[in-house]
Amino acid sequence: MEKAEFIQKHLIEKGVPADLTKSTAFIWSRYKDPSQKPLVFQSPAKILITRGLFMGLLWGALMWVFFWHSEPNSWVTYLVSVSLFGVCMGFIDVFRTIKARKLLGETNWETWCQQHYK
Repeated sequence: MEKAEFIQKHLIEKGVPADLTKSTAFIWSRYKDPSQKPLVFQSPAKILITRGLFMGLLWGALMWVFFWHSEPNSWVTYLVSVSLFGVCMGFIDVFRTIKARKLLGETNWETWCQQHYK
């Protein structure tokens, strides 16, 4: 078992949601370096921007393909709704991360690794 897998299992046992133990929650997480710090230890601003932007764009693209393409004149409304959806999803992920950090009692990745693995 790799160290990254061991850390993920340890975090899950401590009560952290499984998707917050990976370095990114997107599909390409398996191609990224697993030794990077998990989402639970990343900056809330970074999580808000990356996850909010991705979720907003994904939702907007799906809505355009299935519904909005039939009435393209309301594009301003579509952009506003995509932005609001992305921000809301980003804030949900930030609040989940903050809750998981409270369970762990530590917010610094390096300090947490030193306490548990060195």
